[in-house]
Amino acid sequence: MSIFQFRLGRTFRAAGKEGERMTLSTSTARPLLRRLGPALLMLLAIPMWASLGDTAASVLNDQTQWKGTLSSVDNVTYAVHEITIPSGAKIREYVSPAGAVFGIAWDGQFAPNFQQLLGPYYQQVQQALAQQKAAQQASEQQGGATTRRRRGPVLVETPGLVFAQSGHMRSFHGVAYIPQLVPQGVQASDIR
Repeated sequence: MSIFQFRLGRTFRAAGKEGERMTLSTSTARPLLRRLGPALLMLLAIPMWASLGDTAASVLNDQTQWKGTLSSVDNVTYAVHEITIPSGAKIREYVSPAGAVFGIAWDGQFAPNFQQLLGPYYQQVQQALAQQKAAQQASEQQGGATTRRRRGPVLVETPGLVFAQSGHMRSFHGVAYIPQLVPQGVQASDIR
């Protein structure tokens, strides 16, 4: 066993060669922690992607995260930031004049990472889908006949969120928006 001694006076035993002694200096660890500590805290504070309800500034983080190209169109009542991902998928983020991402639309070969896109609203969608499934199963049990549910469009409408997706493998598209954040004069059909 070898003994590790720190200058703080603590001694620890570890497996190793007999008679081997190592002294670790806290004077080398402290500067490293002083340099890395703030950097790690900054990484925790920076949002890695924009999500529904987030700010317009986070759109650039999305572009970096997805390694895509960004194009923006500023309408009178909202701005659309479209990120084209190398796979060809497109994600459009709709930003209100107040600077909030009020809607998101997507289309591409694969369904996007909804947890990333929806942010805190992801759990709401998951819960609503679970409730829909439970209601369908309950109605099947009452009717006595079991019908095989075909895959089809997904629609979740709650007072605080609308989520719709349709398509099939290699062709997914959908929208999600927060009705309360949609600017006045903008229709839900504008989010596409």
